Amino acid sequence: MQLPMKVHAVKIRYREQLLKKMPHGKFVEYRGKRHVIVYYVPGDPSVTKQTAKRYSLTSKHGKVYTPKIEKFIKIKAEYDRLLVDWRETYAVEPPMVRFPIVQTYDPHHMNNKFFENAQENTNIIPAKNPVYSDEYVLKSKNEQFGKGVLKKYKIPFKYEPNLDVNCPEDYVPDFLLSFYEIDRCIYAEIYGRTDDADYSTKLARKTCFYAQNHYRQGREIILCFMYDKSNFDEDNFTELVLGAYDTLIPDSALDWGNCQPPSICE
Repeated sequence: MQLPMKVHAVKIRYREQLLKKMPHGKFVEYRGKRHVIVYYVPGDPSVTKQTAKRYSLTSKHGKVYTPKIEKFIKIKAEYDRLLVDWRETYAVEPPMVRFPIVQTYDPHHMNNKFFENAQENTNIIPAKNPVYSDEYVLKSKNEQFGKGVLKKYKIPFKYEPNLDVNCPEDYVPDFLLSFYEIDRCIYAEIYGRTDDADYSTKLARKTCFYAQNHYRQGREIILCFMYDKSNFDEDNFTELVLGAYDTLIPDSALDWGNCQPPSICE
């Protein structure tokens, strides 16, 4: 599924900002040993591709620059892929984005700090039929499929996080998703047994609790309804997740009158 246009633009411009603030370089073999080449350092015009610095990975400078250049290579690969996908899809360059993106209304202050502070695995009810996926012990196959969607779109998440309000019935959402490029996160619930009457009654009570505590659908929480525990609708869950991300980007954050070709310092 194609990223929504606003989300796509934000992801490109966010990485463009990151790349401009970090050293650029690569790794090479030189005389049988691994070296790091640094050819751009923010604020230091003396370092260029013509005057690049080469350091052994075991040297003092090599140990400093190795993790920085590894991060640069990772972010640069994401940036290049996003930019290629954009240009294959749209006839215009992506708009400039006004960072930081400010939410017009955020009753729970669900920003990046909120995500960092959230605790995982807070559901004390054991799984009847546990599903093992990477380092997680999930409650259902639906959760496993949902986790797969989040990994596919590289959306960081925490499993069974604590709510930030008191809850008399100890409700625990399935996931907390991080839309870190816009300093925002959102809970996500996959309701997977709506064909069961008793389960549906509990879900109605839970959904009502969320609404009463100002968790809005698509803004503070994503509610995804599956009619049974064996038929996960990947397209529906993907659309809800990416749609929420798109909704949380105010139109005012994008400057469509300024669609310059993205560039980074090389």
